[in-house]
Amino acid sequence: MEGRKVVLITGCSSGFGYLTALKFARNRYQTFAGVRNLESPGAKKLEELKIQEDLQLEVLKIDVTDNESVRRGVEAILRQEKRIDILINNAGFGTVGPVEEFSLDEIKDQYETNVYGVLRMIKAVAPTMRAQKSGHIINISSIAGLVTFPLYGLYSSSKRALEGLTEDLRFDLSHFGIKVVLVEPGSFGTSFSQNRKTPQSLTSQNSPYKDLAEKFNNRYRKFQKKVFAQDGDPQKVADLIYRIANQSKPAARYLVGNDACLYYYLRRFVPNFLWEYLLHRVYRW
Repeated sequence: MEGRKVVLITGCSSGFGYLTALKFARNRYQTFAGVRNLESPGAKKLEELKIQEDLQLEVLKIDVTDNESVRRGVEAILRQEKRIDILINNAGFGTVGPVEEFSLDEIKDQYETNVYGVLRMIKAVAPTMRAQKSGHIINISSIAGLVTFPLYGLYSSSKRALEGLTEDLRFDLSHFGIKVVLVEPGSFGTSFSQNRKTPQSLTSQNSPYKDLAEKFNNRYRKFQKKVFAQDGDPQKVADLIYRIANQSKPAARYLVGNDACLYYYLRRFVPNFLWEYLLHRVYRW
């Protein structure tokens, strides 16, 4: 279809990425859904829906932690479409546990996906967008990029790095007509929580944090379910991403989710000593 827009999304085998790929494809965008494993259930389901609904959707292998995988994926799109209008950096994973307990290799894995993976994608796509003098880059961050909670320090630090990089990229790339945006979801009903990684050493009986961490995780889950709709509809995030991609002047960041908004404004206006007191009281940490 002449004049169609081309969108590339990473991390599409589940969650926000999966739903966002379908949202764009069902609205007749030429959609490229990047997945690390083409044999994953999510990737296969996207292929099925492509045929059933006659979608302009292609599932391709992109591992954001691998330079060659990123290069091959982006080059394949450019050979076919000659352009990329929207890049959505969604690939990422979470970690939970005391920072001291993570090995350096585990820390590097977190940053390799959540930070360097985003940078790889942007460096691969930005030259094309600059030549076009247009484009949207939407980076999926988290409320944890703005507010740090006990045991989420490593994950939060990776998202804070993404926040800082994105704020600068808005200035760098604005000269070339490229809009760069952050989306900061709170808690939603995806597999993200179940797939969070914990430090291997935390399973050891010798870990000084073992009992504390188990008690904290139980209290945290109960608190979230009691106060918020923990299993909020993740389609809201996909719909928001779609709206942002169709805005000519998007804002710098978009909070989404009741808990994200509450935590953000609490952290912004509550003094540090009171914030720490509240965390200790709520989570008994």
